[in-house]
Amino acid sequence: MIRIRYQTENKPSESGRSIEAHEDGLDPIRVEALAFDWDGGDLRHLGCLMAKLGLDLATAIRVFLNGQPERFNYLDCYEVPLEHTARVALLDCLHKKISCGFYLPDPNIGLGPVREEAGYWLARQSEDRKQGQQGRWVFDETRLETISDVAPRPILIAPKARPKSSLLRTLFEPIWLHS
Repeated sequence: MIRIRYQTENKPSESGRSIEAHEDGLDPIRVEALAFDWDGGDLRHLGCLMAKLGLDLATAIRVFLNGQPERFNYLDCYEVPLEHTARVALLDCLHKKISCGFYLPDPNIGLGPVREEAGYWLARQSEDRKQGQQGRWVFDETRLETISDVAPRPILIAPKARPKSSLLRTLFEPIWLHS
């Protein structure tokens, strides 16, 4: 088996800033994924970054939208230009991971940073449905709309009322159930 080692260097991102480990309180993998250059970067490296556990759903959606999926959304797999097949394959992979629940929402922010852009994508998706067509990447609208952008609230659960113990139940019930 051949292992490919990727060199990561501090390149300026699209906004002119360099990728630093804890910029804006983000972990380095998230910062690197968000600042990835889809046109000039190594897509295999982005694929490895996005396969890491712990990335949140908002980051995954932002990276997906940074890949400009609207350019290829209505193309059949045979119509995609050869120079963009790797990009489309990575977008396919990201879409599948987002749709199946590989990325979970951050409980503190939900979809806050990308809710508006995701809303535009979902609106175009519903317009397509009204016109009787469907793009390549379709997200479950109800699943994304139910994610709250509000920080988690404590859930209060009433304690279970234990049945009054009888002598036989006390004798035959395992000791570890008595708490």
